[in-house]
Order: sequence, then C-alpha cells, then structure tokens
Amino acid sequence: MQEEGGLYLDFDDDPEGIISRTVSIMVISLDTTSDVLPDPLLKDLFDKTNPRNANLDQAFMCELFDTLYSTYRFLKGLPKEELDEREFNQIFLSWHILLWIETLRRAKVVEVTPFPIFDFDNLPDLQMDLKLDKSVLLPLLN
Repeated sequence: MQEEGGLYLDFDDDPEGIISRTVSIMVISLDTTSDVLPDPLLKDLFDKTNPRNANLDQAFMCELFDTLYSTYRFLKGLPKEELDEREFNQIFLSWHILLWIETLRRAKVVEVTPFPIFDFDNLPDLQMDLKLDKSVLLPLLN
C-alpha cells in the first residue's frame, strides 16, 4: 500500500511488522510530527474500531513503546536506561493520549497543531492548544 511520503507496507495485524514500521518512521526522523504518521499505522497503533486491532492489546502497546523508547535513546546517543514503573507509565500514557488526540484530529473532532510524536523526554510536559468541535463529539458520546 502506498502512503504519502513513502511506502507503507500492510502487515495484516503482524505485531512485529507494526513495531518495525513504527521504528523505521522514527529512524527516518526523530522530529516526526503526529500528522505525518500514515493513517493505516495510526489505526494499527490506536484505532479500537479497526477490526484488525483485536490482537493488539495493552501488553503489545507496552512492548512497542519500550522498543521505541530504547530506539529513541540510542538515536539521541543517550545511554540505555530502564525506566521505573512510574516513569514508564507517565511517558507511555502521555504517548498513548497523544495518539488518541491525533486520531480525534483526523476525525475532525479537535483542532490541534501537529506535535512531535517521538520526543519521549518531553511528552509528559507537552503543551498544546486544543479546539474541540462539540457538534461532532456529542453524537459520539451518545
């Protein structure tokens, strides 16, 4: 499957393929912003309405995040670091929320300036302006 900005291979619910695709996007640019993530990859990572997502549970997302965090530190030239549980959860949950925000942005529920998706050291403190379209959100909640 061809995506804007390059080739995106569809691995049909293959967790190793999803990890590989995500790491390759990070390696191309640590400054990748949320708007550059290919739609199919964002669906693989987050969209719970995606029927292929049945096997991508919380444990997989933690494994993916751990791989991305280790790759991030390597690419930044930082020593390998094991996060304690509190730090891991704080950064992981921040990243997961940002994936959700990008999903909502693409659904035109919120307006937000694209943000760096792999800047793990700064994710918990990331500041952003969010504009919510209540007319779109309310039907989703009912």
